[in-house]
Amino acid sequence: MERRDFFSLMATGAGASLLGAAGLGAPEARANWGMVAPGPVPPAGFDGRLLVNKARAYEVMEREGLDGIVALNPVNVFYLGNYIAYELQKLRAIPSFAVMPRDPKQPSFLVVAGSDLFFLANGDREYPEIIPYTSPVEIEKYLEKADWSAEPQAAPVGGAPVLESGLQPKERQWQSFGQRVASRRAATPEWGLVRALELAGLSRGKVAVDDMRIADVLRSLGRTSVTCVPGDNTFRKIRLIKSEVELKHMRAVARINQDACMAMLKQVRRGTTKDQIDQTFMMEAAKRGAKAMWIASGTIGGLTQGKVVEGEPMMFDAVCQRNFYHGDFGRTVVLGGPSKDLQACMNSLRVGSATVLEKVRPGMKYSQLRQLVGDAMTKAYTGGIPIRFGAGPHSVGLQHTDQPYRDGIPFVVSDDLTLEENMTLTVDLPTSLLGWGAIHCEDLLVVTKTGLEPLATADGPLVVL
Repeated sequence: MERRDFFSLMATGAGASLLGAAGLGAPEARANWGMVAPGPVPPAGFDGRLLVNKARAYEVMEREGLDGIVALNPVNVFYLGNYIAYELQKLRAIPSFAVMPRDPKQPSFLVVAGSDLFFLANGDREYPEIIPYTSPVEIEKYLEKADWSAEPQAAPVGGAPVLESGLQPKERQWQSFGQRVASRRAATPEWGLVRALELAGLSRGKVAVDDMRIADVLRSLGRTSVTCVPGDNTFRKIRLIKSEVELKHMRAVARINQDACMAMLKQVRRGTTKDQIDQTFMMEAAKRGAKAMWIASGTIGGLTQGKVVEGEPMMFDAVCQRNFYHGDFGRTVVLGGPSKDLQACMNSLRVGSATVLEKVRPGMKYSQLRQLVGDAMTKAYTGGIPIRFGAGPHSVGLQHTDQPYRDGIPFVVSDDLTLEENMTLTVDLPTSLLGWGAIHCEDLLVVTKTGLEPLATADGPLVVL
């Protein structure tokens, strides 16, 4: 890597230190995460424990011969670190890292900017050990030296003057937290990662990384004793089985998402437009402490006539986030009484939903579930229109489709996953028929020891307005 490329990479990740010390400014040309916003503040009583399913993580790392896992993707940093970086919200290219070793005796680490220490010091959540980065001291001398394997001196954590007599209790909490982690500080996020690997006992280990830029960074810094292997799918395998605290978050967002969608539907009238539906859903989600992500209405492409009309079957598919976990909920909606054909379709969807809850069990593969439920709906259908029924299971969590894909293929191909206890998923039942309308039913579910259980209310596929 050329010198100018290396330092553009370093500089884009350097953030301001605690209490206002200036960081390095640089164009964010490499920032490609998309807009990330924190959403509403969790309410009182929020469970802020670490999210990661440690037992599952150790099991997957053992199976894949790994000494640890390293995250740069914000989804995985949040999963391991329970935190969305302030620098990420500003679209920094490399805002934070998280490191988890396979050895349970070794600590995990979260690498964040000094500016993040304000939020972390509030203690609203449980976090791994923190390594802050500030900015390099005497950067010009370091540039001239051009020895990237030598760690630059890091600016102090904290830089603004302090009026001791005027400090409020929360300010003292910030100050104390910054002082506690200051000895670990690094000059840049990349050097913070090096420190995290060393302290986690991984400076000579084999680690799965969710972004292969991590391998480039370590190689540029002369840390060639760390072996990096592609690990996006490793993280997905771990996240597939939810921890106890994740299940609490999933139950909460399932209920909120369903309630927000149903509250929105109560406000739909003849002539309501897609924009009005979107705006209303956003407001109803926000009222319940969540952030609306999207809502499909009418068909995937929208309302066929640009507005709600009487008698046309419409699918509604609503997704919102709370604590970055996704809800996923779908229903068939019609303004006015349902036709005979729509009633026949709804009977098939009821049979499909009942089949999911009554006959699907742990150990069943996705392909077996699709066949079982699809056949049951098709057999139950007595209508006269040429509609086709199908079932599409997918895991849901920190991503809408939160599941691993097939290993060993240079592009994403869905895997035929086996249902396991504490997986959270939906079984999509959408069908559309051009010239007639679209139908849908979808509920968030958790796999139990004996079957599947709704995380909210599986109360039938049809909503009549």
